[in-house]
Amino acid sequence: MNVFLDTNILIDFLSKRNDYQHALHILKLSVLTNAKLFVSDLTIANCRYILRKDFSLDKFYDSIVRLRKFIHILPIGPQAVDRALMLKANDFEDALQYFSALQAGADCIVTRNVKDFPFAEIEVLAPADFLTKYFPQHTA
Repeated sequence: MNVFLDTNILIDFLSKRNDYQHALHILKLSVLTNAKLFVSDLTIANCRYILRKDFSLDKFYDSIVRLRKFIHILPIGPQAVDRALMLKANDFEDALQYFSALQAGADCIVTRNVKDFPFAEIEVLAPADFLTKYFPQHTA
């Protein structure tokens, strides 16, 4: 299973906020199951920007290096940008994430903001719903 993680999932994990436990369980899936976890390169940049006040640069680099063992990083690329521009979604960044996920052949997107993907033609699930549906044995 190819699972695309929205930025908020990584931020929850890194900052141990909101859905931290679910994010932790999802990241563990890359070791415990055949699930492949993907994020876009934009997610890494967004994490740095959002966490800049809470994470020193060294802490950020160390955290991302450790995370790389569990996640695959995808490029957004010009095709995703062009498709997001044509879509004219309310949230351009979510459209970029979505088209990056499609290019990677993701089976679903996991996000805390399911409502931000009304245009999605693949499944979009909240972390708890994803775990319950696909990996109930790994639910917190």
